[in-house]
Amino acid sequence: MDSTHIVPLLFVCFIAWRMYIRLRRNFGRQALQPKRLVVRIVILAVVTCGLAAFSLLNSHLLIGLGVGLALGLPLAWVGLRLTQFEVTAEGRFYTPHSSIGVALTILLVGRLVYRIMLLSTISHNPTQSPAFMQSGLSFCVFGLLASYYMAYYIGVLTRSRKVPSP
Repeated sequence: MDSTHIVPLLFVCFIAWRMYIRLRRNFGRQALQPKRLVVRIVILAVVTCGLAAFSLLNSHLLIGLGVGLALGLPLAWVGLRLTQFEVTAEGRFYTPHSSIGVALTILLVGRLVYRIMLLSTISHNPTQSPAFMQSGLSFCVFGLLASYYMAYYIGVLTRSRKVPSP
């Protein structure tokens, strides 16, 4: 194994670790931590804006991102409608509907794995390496996931304030 394989391997390990954390959060009752939700919203917004700025050079990437962002909003609305909120002596909690979050996470992981496998099988031209971030569909999948979670977390914060105290 040479040094050109270390960065992709570290990237795949980081993504796998984050996906494990993400999947674990989709199950069971979650303590409502408004600061954490706001940080997640800000991180997703910054990454999305960065990808949008990057995609300004390629219209198909911008269209893919826009379609994903638009499709994530109704999914967030459905996910929010299926979320249960409760207030106990220990604090405020919400229980997300796990199917949507798991499906979106699997979709993103599947797309990343597919792109990595596709790019690893292409014969490399020494003068030009294949671009990892040149797929409108990948941008669409990311936009879908980012839009869903940003809108969902905003909805969780909003609806949690309306839940009556015990």
